[in-house]
Amino acid sequence: MKRLASTTRLCMSVSAAFLFFSGLLHAGNTGKIAGVIKDKQTGELLLGVNVKVSGTKLGAASDIEGRYFILQVLPGIYDLEVSSVGHHPIRIKDVKVQVDLTTTINIQLESRVIEAPIVEVTAERKMVQKDVTSTRRTVTRENMLETPAIESTNDIFKLQGGAFVSSAPQTLQLADGTQLQVRDESLKDIHVRGGRGGELLYVVDGVPVTHPIYGGRSVLELNLVDVEQVELLTGAFNAEYGQAQSGVVNITTRSGSEKFTGGIEYKADRLKFLGESYETDYASLYLGGREPLSHYILPELGVNLPGSLFYFISINGGLSNTTYNNRRNREDFSVLGIRINERQDNSGNVNGKLNWDLPGDLRLTMSYQGSWKSWSDFDWLWKNFPNNTASFGRNTHNLTMQASHFLSKSTFYNLSLGYLSVDYRGSLYNQTPADYWTITKSANGSRDSIYSTVAAPALDPLTGFYDNKGFQTIYRDDLSRIYTFKGDITSQVHPEHLIKSGLELKLNDIRYVDIQDGGTKLSNYGEWLYRGRYIDTTSLPPAIPPGPFKEFGQNRWVFLVKPLIGSWYIQDKFELEMLIINAGLRMDFVDIGKTVMDAQWKKQWEAATGKAANWKRFRFKVSPRFGISFPISERTVTFFSYGHFVQLPELQYYYRDPYSGGFTGNPKLDFEQTILYEFGFTHQLADFWAIDVKSYAKDVSKYVGTTRLRAALGLPVELYDNNGYARARGLEFMLTKAYSDFTSGTLTY
Repeated sequence: MKRLASTTRLCMSVSAAFLFFSGLLHAGNTGKIAGVIKDKQTGELLLGVNVKVSGTKLGAASDIEGRYFILQVLPGIYDLEVSSVGHHPIRIKDVKVQVDLTTTINIQLESRVIEAPIVEVTAERKMVQKDVTSTRRTVTRENMLETPAIESTNDIFKLQGGAFVSSAPQTLQLADGTQLQVRDESLKDIHVRGGRGGELLYVVDGVPVTHPIYGGRSVLELNLVDVEQVELLTGAFNAEYGQAQSGVVNITTRSGSEKFTGGIEYKADRLKFLGESYETDYASLYLGGREPLSHYILPELGVNLPGSLFYFISINGGLSNTTYNNRRNREDFSVLGIRINERQDNSGNVNGKLNWDLPGDLRLTMSYQGSWKSWSDFDWLWKNFPNNTASFGRNTHNLTMQASHFLSKSTFYNLSLGYLSVDYRGSLYNQTPADYWTITKSANGSRDSIYSTVAAPALDPLTGFYDNKGFQTIYRDDLSRIYTFKGDITSQVHPEHLIKSGLELKLNDIRYVDIQDGGTKLSNYGEWLYRGRYIDTTSLPPAIPPGPFKEFGQNRWVFLVKPLIGSWYIQDKFELEMLIINAGLRMDFVDIGKTVMDAQWKKQWEAATGKAANWKRFRFKVSPRFGISFPISERTVTFFSYGHFVQLPELQYYYRDPYSGGFTGNPKLDFEQTILYEFGFTHQLADFWAIDVKSYAKDVSKYVGTTRLRAALGLPVELYDNNGYARARGLEFMLTKAYSDFTSGTLTY
């Protein structure tokens, strides 16, 4: 919380910059409505019939072959208003739209010769989606709110076959038995179809929000009331999505509308007769509707802004001692003057979205997601002395400005600017490595003496746990920022071809400070500086490590880097009545930056590893994607898909500096690669029952592992390398019952 004021100022500055560019600047997470319109009596194809999506500016008119299509429809449930001269108007209710899919609504109109009022019909909720060419699971906000044990968007993986969440500690073990923290302990490894953790792409409203350093892991905990729809893509997804090997989590957040909405919620587990209590409290508040300043206040002052503005905002927070309470001493903290008892896991989130619908088929969107989290871990070895362990905190801010503009009824483009920052800290009661050491100045001008006031963790031989003399003196101070530009253009160039192409650029600005044992060990430089000792028998001064507290920590890594990561793609969706083809090509590229091109950095890397520092600064990969669907009937569809999927390894694997030994980064690392084959079959058994079968095969190459080297200084070094390979084969079965007779459900295997 100490840095909250400065972080707020930063966010306000970024917001101002985005607002300045908003005139140039919606996300690509939309769907399509299409179909054919005929005269009900004659079967004649009708030209010029108007189809409008109620509550929006979206609509279309049928062509000479009776076909119509409406692009850029946000996911949700809508009504269609259909009108034509000489025919009775009709309203089609409950039309469901999903991201990247086509909702087919074929329409028959009654001639005005036949007397009839305005006709209302309800769209059939088909359980077979004929244009799906890879595995996708869709979860709506209503599904999440009605399902027990769903607290956040990550919980949807609990309900998906072939996916599980790992809670195993993310640590590395050195040759001497020392356990090292490898990444932010609160980040969960989600494994999909046999893949490793960190192989997912998280997208919020069309903009990637994965962790800047640790790759495919989520850093946003969205409140369920913020989310309109979540799609999990685990098959050969389109070329639009990259930097993922196992799947894509595509999240669409809620927007405000003409109707005011609001709610408040509080949950706790204090009734122990219902089960064990973890002292959990959760509260949320949300509001949405017309933006009051522009709709009510400014018009009274004679100021009328063009178009309409809508807002949605929510605040939520949670406290829990979790399933594994470490029994650490806790303090109170203050929020808006209210004193709150700290728990083992504490979090708060603020989410807001502002939509501005302007004349000329232009829509501007500004959204912000902020999360604050502080916690301490349960470690079995520290069971008896939890107060001797470190605690952690993470602040995340995600700000986006987006624009969507129709050039014509068949062509539109999206532009997005994004800013994501992740501020992660860890320490023992906010102490730095220097706070643990006492330095005594020498009287005769010789070397100063130094000693630590704490001891390294040591196992008690009687109990097998750490004793009370040792302390966990981890020091982490990371600040990672990503500036993203993303542009896409989509065009229905032909009634059967929807072409989409786009470019994405991400400038990463990463400060990584990881000193694992700064309170108990000196660095090589510190040993030489204070004790005159160094492993080099020539007694030459060692290389001075980068970053703060240079004298402390044998296991320390510090890097300041600015890699540029980008991609370009093109894809075509070809749709016929009995054949749908998705074909695309993607290119991913990276510029690893100038830090590892520095001559001194290369020299130190060669000394640590004994290998030549002959890496290239720029590298790229090209990935083809292909999927084909055969709708055998209205109730049966089968598909096949194939694709290449590449992902950069975690950036820490490139840049862990070579000054300390131990685990050393490798700027030679290549993209990890997966080749996926998938076959799918879906059949609607009855009105409310469907069965879904998927078969897949994955070949993974260039997985990152480590190779042990013994370099020039004689020290063992674990060098990250693309030396891993894996295969995964699987079958997935799902039986679904749609809602009827007050019941619905899914059985997966």
